[in-house]
Amino acid sequence: MKRSTFAASMLLATCLYMAAPFTQADFDAGLKAYNELYAYQRAYREFQIEGAQGHREAQFYLGEICEGGVGRPIDYHEAFGWYQDSARQGYGPAQQRLARLYRNGRGVEKNLQMAFAWQKKAARQGQVVAQYRLGHYYSQGIGTRKEPVLAYTWWTIAASRGDPDAMSELEKLSKTLSRHNIGKAMVLVRQWEESFYKNPDLMK
Repeated sequence: MKRSTFAASMLLATCLYMAAPFTQADFDAGLKAYNELYAYQRAYREFQIEGAQGHREAQFYLGEICEGGVGRPIDYHEAFGWYQDSARQGYGPAQQRLARLYRNGRGVEKNLQMAFAWQKKAARQGQVVAQYRLGHYYSQGIGTRKEPVLAYTWWTIAASRGDPDAMSELEKLSKTLSRHNIGKAMVLVRQWEESFYKNPDLMK
């Protein structure tokens, strides 16, 4: 009995090992079809193989294809499902897209609190667009209470990485904040920058 169990385990391990290169090949083929050949239907098929096996980047691209109607009809509901699968695995670009769907109520019931939560996750992971938008959420009180200091913090982070919209918003907000509050924001900026790679969950 033990011998047969061991043999079965070895067979399973061998199959998984042999399948891995083909799995990566499926994703690579899909990415080439998507970025170079513009063969979106083929890309969708290749990404589906990977997405079904939990490949978070493939899931993100599937969401992008469905949301944008690239080579197929727009399907926000399916896009939401793929983005959510990818976002739950910690993929920043998918987290930012998921926030957008929650914000606009596409493919899911509109939920500003969930939009804010996912936007914050993406921003912490270094997604510049998410950092700018998180500043906007804090500035306007979208899905959270208004926090001008945190708005300034995230716009400063995004602006330092070249986001022109964040630069523009910073200029306007700096005219309304006290020096004390700007100082508080800059302390948070330095803390985030110093700990980004070690502890991206610093700014909860």
